[in-house]
Amino acid sequence: MLVQKKQEAPFIGIFKTQAGEEFIGKVTLETMEYYQIKSPLCMIATDKGFQFAPFLMMSDPDQPVTVPKPIIVGIPAAKLQEQYEQAITPIQLIQR
Repeated sequence: MLVQKKQEAPFIGIFKTQAGEEFIGKVTLETMEYYQIKSPLCMIATDKGFQFAPFLMMSDPDQPVTVPKPIIVGIPAAKLQEQYEQAITPIQLIQR
């Protein structure tokens, strides 16, 4: 059995469901039974390349989503974390 070092909330995590779907989100709370995730996004292929889209299209984007354990969790690469933060932040920073 794999045992992963527990992260301290809040942190950005990548999640893979038992159905094989992957999404990224900010964990605001972790308990023994579930993760509470704000702004879960998935990757979709578009004519402009890969882009983020809401993981749950019909959920309220201002409310956290509860994801029951067990679920596979990983920490995204720094570049992906940066892109995720840009996607959920209403203020866009100019890159020089």
